[in-house]
Amino acid sequence: MLRFLPLLLGAILASCNDLSLPGSDTKKEATSYSYACLDSSVANDPTGKKVERVTGILRDLAVSKRSITDEVQTQWGAAFHKDLLETGESKLIDDPAISAKLNKVLKDLLAQRAQPSKIQYYIYVLDDTALNAFTFGGRIYVTKTMWERCKNDDALLYAIVGHEIGHSEAGHIKTSIQEMEVAEKYFGEGGSTYLQLKSILTASFNQRNELEADYYGINLTNKLGMDLCTVVNFWREMGNKENDYSRVEDFLRTHPFSQARAQCLKDHIKQNFGKDCNSTR
Repeated sequence: MLRFLPLLLGAILASCNDLSLPGSDTKKEATSYSYACLDSSVANDPTGKKVERVTGILRDLAVSKRSITDEVQTQWGAAFHKDLLETGESKLIDDPAISAKLNKVLKDLLAQRAQPSKIQYYIYVLDDTALNAFTFGGRIYVTKTMWERCKNDDALLYAIVGHEIGHSEAGHIKTSIQEMEVAEKYFGEGGSTYLQLKSILTASFNQRNELEADYYGINLTNKLGMDLCTVVNFWREMGNKENDYSRVEDFLRTHPFSQARAQCLKDHIKQNFGKDCNSTR
């Protein structure tokens, strides 16, 4: 049901510029993920970490994460998709050409996974003016505005879709489903209200997940021989439009600040693929 919407992971802004970078090692696997680049004192606050550990322990006692199998995630995704259509609040764009392009992107990316899950993936375009993409239970949604920005620029389009795949493959959606099952078990079907509040209070803890999904999408895109620096340049540009750094604001953000995100990706690309994204174009 649409009560799931506030819990969706993976909303990501994007712009599109497609470059080619010679000499890339397109089949090289990333060997490390670094999160030290997250420029947030609040996200790394010891008290906050203790709170998250406690809630994690309670969650694990209530509903075992092992019960959230790939098949269960696929079922939740199907239920969400059905609700999305039945409410009429979100409408899909039925365009064979767009569907063909996005399904090719999805297929190409899924084929690059080193340890693929059994989650069933589907991708759609929503008739929505927001510049956005999100995922739940293997269902990936790209808004019309996002599509218009990226339809001719493969590098960022692939990175965006790869980011959403990353949320599922890295287990982030599994954790969300686990939390929703706990909420419904103890608070009834309105339990997501509790989770909404928790997501606001602990939003900074999701920054690590967002960055992990960024890395995952970048890794898949690299294997397809596309320019990774396009994404870094975009987040630099986005960072120039953001307010000055604020610890309070960062605490309330699910996603890392754009400048921090750009730096994290730049470091990741340099360390793992030997590409230097120093251009500030």
